[in-house]
Amino acid sequence: MFNLIIDKDSKTFWEGAKKNKLMIQKSKNNGNYFLYSIGHSDVAADHDFEWVEASGNGKVYSFTVSYIPGGSKYYLDKTPYVIGNILLEENVRIMSNILTNDIKSLEIGKKVTVCFRKLTDEIIFPCFKLV
Repeated sequence: MFNLIIDKDSKTFWEGAKKNKLMIQKSKNNGNYFLYSIGHSDVAADHDFEWVEASGNGKVYSFTVSYIPGGSKYYLDKTPYVIGNILLEENVRIMSNILTNDIKSLEIGKKVTVCFRKLTDEIIFPCFKLV
């Protein structure tokens, strides 16, 4: 139904989501936050880091509306749906679904907060909704 590979780099993220926690990483060297993988951040690969719970609050950085059910069978009856790039308060961007019944009201810069949607028994997915 939903094809997702949970690897060692993302395991803590997905385990946190099962507990309705949005987990991100924080460099112990410079205090910068990032979302796995470290290769997509401005944190040096040799920095120590820790997993921390994010506030879950942010703003819509960008978004698109999909009218085609893509990615998996999960989306077959969910079109149209919003794929958003969210800028969290911690200055980390995360791509996810923005859940709304009024797509036309969605705008760049609108405030959002995390919510969690059960996709399977193993996958709880962090989504966002307008504040």
